[in-house]
Amino acid sequence: MSATLEIAIFLSMNGNAQEAINFYKNHFKAEELLLVTYQDMAKRDSSMQLTDENKNYISHSVLSIGRAKVMIAEDTMDISEEYTVGNNTSLCIQSADLEEIEHFYNSLITDDRVKIIVPLSNNVFSKAYGIVEDPFGIQIQLMFDNRLQ
Repeated sequence: MSATLEIAIFLSMNGNAQEAINFYKNHFKAEELLLVTYQDMAKRDSSMQLTDENKNYISHSVLSIGRAKVMIAEDTMDISEEYTVGNNTSLCIQSADLEEIEHFYNSLITDDRVKIIVPLSNNVFSKAYGIVEDPFGIQIQLMFDNRLQ
């Protein structure tokens, strides 16, 4: 296992991400490490549909609470699902070792009980990003992140 491997809790907030970020900063003294809005993402991805209502929504954020990281965004991992408490939490497994992320993904998809939500592929923010759901209903994001080096 690489020294850069980490697992973070990912929370989807259904339009309340900024409020949640402020809450955790206030009550847990969380440090904001990263904040990307839909408007920021639209600069990288022209297919992003911006409106006056969603342009300041949070596409991705990372908070540090003690030694733990919490990621917060607006949307659930499987956008075909309606937001409910229960599908708003996932694990984000990330590493600066691309082969490690590819190995985890390829291992997971050999189990026919694993549902692929987003196949592992290159996108605007990572050389390798994918989402699966394990046999127990836990959605798992897998992401290569060279900033972890």
